[in-house]
Amino acid sequence: MKCETCGAELSGMMPTCQFCGTPDPVYMRRYGLYPPVQGNYQPRGMDHPPRGSYPPPPYMYRRQPFDPANEPPEVGIIIFSVLIPLAGLIYGAASLSGGEKRAGKAYLLAAGLSLGVSLLLVLIATLMGIFAASQR
Repeated sequence: MKCETCGAELSGMMPTCQFCGTPDPVYMRRYGLYPPVQGNYQPRGMDHPPRGSYPPPPYMYRRQPFDPANEPPEVGIIIFSVLIPLAGLIYGAASLSGGEKRAGKAYLLAAGLSLGVSLLLVLIATLMGIFAASQR
């Protein structure tokens, strides 16, 4: 497709013509977005929103603001929590008191699962010992 203003070839993937700044109608139909006003292109009437009132293009990377409650857990500390459950309980409690809910819950869960599996194995070994002693 050709630009209405300067006649350059438009790809439909950019919001405006790279030479004159005219909005690309294919892009607007495809994504439902209005590009920013650029170059010497002047919008006609009310068919174009004022500068700065359009949403960003879909390909732009949006970074989430830092939220300590949503801080991801560290894999090394999770492995450490599984190997040494007491350390996991301490790290989990410290993370929760510091406001890192997601990480604290992960550390406590890893330590709890490790303790649960250890207690289950001890229970099974004890029951097997009792059963073996009663068979003599």
